[in-house]
Amino acid sequence: MKYPTYHRNHVILPGREQALDEFLNASIIQNGKEIKHKLQYADNSNSEDALTWSCFDVLRKQPKEKVAVALDEIFEDAFGDFKEKKKPVPQDITFADEKNIEIHIGNNNYKAVSVGEDTEVDASIETDSKLIFIEAKLYTKISLPDDKMPHDQIIRKLRVGLDIANASNREFYFLFLDIAPCDKILKYGEQKEISARRFLQYRNHPETLVKQLIDVPYQTVEQVAQNMGWLTWACLFKTVLRTIM
Repeated sequence: MKYPTYHRNHVILPGREQALDEFLNASIIQNGKEIKHKLQYADNSNSEDALTWSCFDVLRKQPKEKVAVALDEIFEDAFGDFKEKKKPVPQDITFADEKNIEIHIGNNNYKAVSVGEDTEVDASIETDSKLIFIEAKLYTKISLPDDKMPHDQIIRKLRVGLDIANASNREFYFLFLDIAPCDKILKYGEQKEISARRFLQYRNHPETLVKQLIDVPYQTVEQVAQNMGWLTWACLFKTVLRTIM
């Protein structure tokens, strides 16, 4: 459905109206034209950007101590299923000792200098020791390679994130945020399942990453895959609600 105004479609903390306007009026170049890709769907209840803003803007405006606890919970949820299935997961992830935590929404200034690539990230978290990219989906699937883009949406995020993290001596993590767990997404039909299939291919078979990351600095493909997590909107919603209580 469409709301009468985009304000009805977003959670807006007092005093954050201008920040939201700036977020929605950001533009990209598409087919040679500058478009405000967030604004055109801002009043649509199916907007991924609206959900992303509503969750992460509320979260980033909380006290640092609460943000650290929330991020610990987000990582616990993102890697919980893999841990239960005895798949490799990152060890001892905590934000409690991080002095600086920044949460960004829709940052389009991530540029990988060594490979000459850039990407817009739906949500990202930066600390002195960590760089986390979050790819948010709701009813859509990832974009696949084409004549203009040689890599799918997941690989593009990995390539840019790994390059930036290496240059700044940080650990890189990639979280895929979607409406349901991987195994459930696989039953949603072609419109959605490709996201889960690609993610699980890279996560469970790190060797498939070798050719795609051949010119990007990283330690091992096993480490790259291990740092890939899957988060659901339901888990994120509950974490944000607990944080503001």
